Amino acid sequence: MTASTDLSFTILGTGALGGFYGARLQAAGATVRFIARSDAATIARDGLRVDSPLGDLHLDPVEVYRDSDTIPPSDVVCVALKTIQNHRLPTLLRPLVRPGTIILNLQNGLTMEDELAAAFPEARVIAGMCYLCSNKVGPGHIVHLDYGTVSFTPFDEADRACIEPLMQAFTAAGVEVESLPDLHQARWRKLAWNIPFNGLSVLLDADTDRIIADPDARRLAERLMAEVARGAEACGHPFAPDFPERLMRFTERMRPYAPSMRLDYLDKRPLELEYMYRRPLREAERHGVQLPVITALADALAFRDRHNRADG
Repeated sequence: MTASTDLSFTILGTGALGGFYGARLQAAGATVRFIARSDAATIARDGLRVDSPLGDLHLDPVEVYRDSDTIPPSDVVCVALKTIQNHRLPTLLRPLVRPGTIILNLQNGLTMEDELAAAFPEARVIAGMCYLCSNKVGPGHIVHLDYGTVSFTPFDEADRACIEPLMQAFTAAGVEVESLPDLHQARWRKLAWNIPFNGLSVLLDADTDRIIADPDARRLAERLMAEVARGAEACGHPFAPDFPERLMRFTERMRPYAPSMRLDYLDKRPLELEYMYRRPLREAERHGVQLPVITALADALAFRDRHNRADG
């Protein structure tokens, strides 16, 4: 891998997602700075390890920090935190953002870019939808299982020129990329997978392979996916007619995978319900559409989340 861009990167959140992409970028020759609260000391001492079908990486040394106050400026700040921490983003990002800084948001959900653009009008906000099967299995240790494509689209069309150098950097890192024309449709398309498979993995205590192979679980996933499509259409961002079936085939080809919400539940961490479920439901309702199956799933997940953490 050889770098084809001079962009520098700060990775805010060195977990399964941020650790994987940041490691690939550094291995390709980019300057990468990592923020890792819980395992910064381990990464500073032992480096960052990524096991992957694309080739295993062990980066050492790694420029890693516990917080954002002392980091040199980077061209791109990649937001790879779980959305349960988004109330902290203005404080975490403030030392990192200067006029013209690219904020590349790699989170799952809806409306995150609206909040980032409002909080940092001097920045260029770009969404990156990550189709990645990756888990963090220990301090400074990521296991990449499958896929990894990043779909880029700007919050403001005036910033579309930022996408080409980002795509060059990620391509040089061995990551498949694409540019999408519409942010809101791209976010709804990602929800079409996240809403059924993240939620059902918790409620059914099952990885993706068991959900897709079981007739009843698969039928429920298809109903949820159809409701996401209905919500997207109500909000003015309809899917292609064959998109849900293509997404199911994509999941059939996927290696057995525990979605991030299932791992959070098993580790008794808070679930990402607000941006992944509640906000899409509110957006659809604002356009006059009720999504009852997704609502029931969100309510059941909220119950499981509260009692799971209380029992812990």
